[in-house]
Amino acid sequence: MRILVVDDSEAFRKVMTELLVRAGFHDVSEAGDFDEALRVYVAKHPTIVFVDMVLPGRSGVELTREILKKDPNAKVIALSSIINKSMIKQSLDAGAKDFLLKPTNEIALSSVLAMWSD
Repeated sequence: MRILVVDDSEAFRKVMTELLVRAGFHDVSEAGDFDEALRVYVAKHPTIVFVDMVLPGRSGVELTREILKKDPNAKVIALSSIINKSMIKQSLDAGAKDFLLKPTNEIALSSVLAMWSD
């Protein structure tokens, strides 16, 4: 399974990648912003995309919509360090399959992966 982690924090991307590798997922790509995320998505067609909802420039909600325009079957999991009902609703309305609070842990991550991986 291919996974893409989109977050403007390089430190968070590294932590997520480490958690994913420990969970047995070794094909993990990273992107730091909207444009890079779209380039990586088109090139790699990941099975699951973890998207931070707060990105520089264009938001994670906009990125979710754009990915789903390119692939209506994409599985986007929204991420945020902010518990904001409006943001959660916006991300789910945009097509995100689930929402994870940052920083996440192995249990929450494993649960989401089990639910949305084919």
